[in-house]
Amino acid sequence: MRNLILTLSLALTLPMIPTLASAQTDNCAQLRQTIVNTGPIQARNLPYGALTCDGVSEIHLLIIRRNSYSNAELVSRIEAVFRSEGLIR
Repeated sequence: MRNLILTLSLALTLPMIPTLASAQTDNCAQLRQTIVNTGPIQARNLPYGALTCDGVSEIHLLIIRRNSYSNAELVSRIEAVFRSEGLIR
């Protein structure tokens, strides 16, 4: 009986666990366009085309968690990703 309850509880809770977006080369362009469209307006002039797929994934995670930051903090963190990749100063 315990095994059945454990199995059912796992089956119900696993879909609720958030998954990280990982950009592979085939879907990196689509995820890049998503972050450009859903990102803050103040960060739209950054060179998104030059980002690596890892950078795109990192920014996508920031945008998903945008309620945790103010708009200025979000823009600052997005710019930090570009700085870490050497795309802006």
